[in-house]
Amino acid sequence: MPTSANKLPAAMLMLLALLVSACAHNSPPSVLQPAAVPPLPPQARQPTPPSECLPTCSAGLTKLRTELLDSLTLPTQQGSPASAPMTR
Repeated sequence: MPTSANKLPAAMLMLLALLVSACAHNSPPSVLQPAAVPPLPPQARQPTPPSECLPTCSAGLTKLRTELLDSLTLPTQQGSPASAPMTR
């Protein structure tokens, strides 16, 4: 005659088998819809550039900024050490 102590592991094994078999079937992949992005309000949009602004102007400014940033990271010339003898 099975006792209650023997029934508990058997019930746990049955529950585990049911859980595993429930996940065993091939479920179709869920199709995620991309989030809808609302259009920007007119206040948040950039104004159209004036006619005197050419695309080459912004390209030139970008090139100048890149050159200036690169010049900040170039190695500098080494001066004389602070402990060097002074000359007049």
